[in-house]
Amino acid sequence: MGRTKTRTTAPAGTDLAEHVTTMVLRTFDAADLLRRRVESLFDALGRPAVSADLAAVAPDVTGMLGGLITGAGVITTPLADGRHGVEWWMGTTPGPTRLALDVDPESDDFAAVGRQQWFTVPRDTGRRHVTGPYVDYVCAEQYTLTFTVPILRDGRFAGVTGADVFVGDIERILRPALRAVGAPVVLVNKQGRIVAGTTAHHITGSLIREPHIRAALLAGVPQTLPDGVAVAPCRDDLPLAVLTWTR
Repeated sequence: MGRTKTRTTAPAGTDLAEHVTTMVLRTFDAADLLRRRVESLFDALGRPAVSADLAAVAPDVTGMLGGLITGAGVITTPLADGRHGVEWWMGTTPGPTRLALDVDPESDDFAAVGRQQWFTVPRDTGRRHVTGPYVDYVCAEQYTLTFTVPILRDGRFAGVTGADVFVGDIERILRPALRAVGAPVVLVNKQGRIVAGTTAHHITGSLIREPHIRAALLAGVPQTLPDGVAVAPCRDDLPLAVLTWTR
C-alpha cells in the first residue's frame, strides 16, 4: 500500500472562506479609517493628548455603527492625564450609547483594558487582530468577535481602534453560504475555536480538539487532511478558516 498523503489542492469551503474574508476586510476597513482619524487628531493637537480630546472622534465612531458592526471606538494607552483614553460606543435603541469604562487604576471597578487580547496582540505584533469568539460581558453579554488595529504616534504604539460584531449576526449572514457547502462545515479561528457552523457536534465557542486539525489551522495552508477534513484559510493572513468534513 502507498502512503496516505495530505492534499494541497483547493479544498471544499474555499468559496465560503472568500465570502468570510470579504466581510472581515470590510469591518477592518472601517476600523482603519477611524485609526487614521485618531492619528490625525493626535498630530494636530501640538501637545500631549488627554482623555477628553477623544470626544472629537465620537461622530466618526457612531458613524461606524450599523449593519454587522454593533460596537466601535478607540482605546488608547495612558494619556497625559494618566488614564487610558476610551471613546467606545454601542449601537442601541433608540440611539448609540457611549460605553462607560472605569479606567482609574485606583478604583474598585477598574477595567484593565491594557490586558485584553484585542489590545495586547496589536500592541505586541504591530498588526490587526481578530479576538474571539468570546462572551463580551462588558458590552452585551453575547458571543462577539472584536476587530482591532494598532494606533501609532511618533512610531510608537498608542492604542487601538476597533469594531465589535455579534456572532449571531455573522451566523445569520453566513447561513445561506454555510448550507450551500453541502457538507458539515464550521468557521473557526486559528486556535480552533468555533465561530459558526452547521453541525450540532461543533457549537459556537467550543474548541476543535483534534491535534492534526489544530496543527493544520496554525499552518495556514489550504489542504485536505487524510481523514477528509478540508481546511480553507481566509486570505490576507486573517486568523480565520473554514473546516469542511468531506466524508
